[in-house]
Amino acid sequence: MPYRRMPVSIIDRNKVLETTSEKASSTPADQWAISTETQTRLTTLYPALRQEMGERQEQFAKQAEATEAENKQQQVLYRNVSHFMRVFNMAVERGVFSPSDRLYYGLNANQSDLPKLSTEQDLVTWARNLIDGEAKRTQQSAPEAPVVPAAPDVEPTSEQEAVPMSNPSAAEVETELNKYVELSNAQSAEKQAFDAENKDVLDMLPEIDELIRDIYDEVEFYYRKETPANRRKLAREWGVVYVSRPGEEPDDEVVEED
Repeated sequence: MPYRRMPVSIIDRNKVLETTSEKASSTPADQWAISTETQTRLTTLYPALRQEMGERQEQFAKQAEATEAENKQQQVLYRNVSHFMRVFNMAVERGVFSPSDRLYYGLNANQSDLPKLSTEQDLVTWARNLIDGEAKRTQQSAPEAPVVPAAPDVEPTSEQEAVPMSNPSAAEVETELNKYVELSNAQSAEKQAFDAENKDVLDMLPEIDELIRDIYDEVEFYYRKETPANRRKLAREWGVVYVSRPGEEPDDEVVEED
């Protein structure tokens, strides 16, 4: 025999209350299958739940928009950081820069491959390494290269004139980094706002579940003298959900068990 099932998701809870509310609105009060007290609670909690769900959905849309903007800017920053390193390495091959100049950026002097840039923290760290390293490398007053162990066959080139990097420059990397940090902070703020809205909805659920349980109990009691199949049919009109067990012949509109 099909059995009743309490809603699991927030959307399903809202659906039960919506069905009950619509049925009560279209039914004379003396024919309600729920008590006046339950109807009063319904008229208070159902609109409140809808409002909280609407606010949560609105904030979710804002968070999604902020996340998309952050992700797009992260790709832009990745291109700038990776291109900076690749162009710098090509300049090393042409003799424009010395391999030891890589030390300014926190790279190994003989490291021609890109460092790990797969995470947000990796990307931000290396962007800052490039910005700070380029400032040190091109600082004309610097008497010598950073004191970082280099390969035995590599000599720092502090006596050479420092040629600024271009295509992209460190300033371009810094511009994209600042944009990314700003968008990342904005996304974090939107996420925190969504978490707060989501908590408002979750905090309502115990009271909502109690109301739905009372609706189920009162409706089934109201139709207790009907045949089981007819009782379920009438109860469904008030929002009660029934689930058929595997192998059972389901009633009309009965949900099959997952």
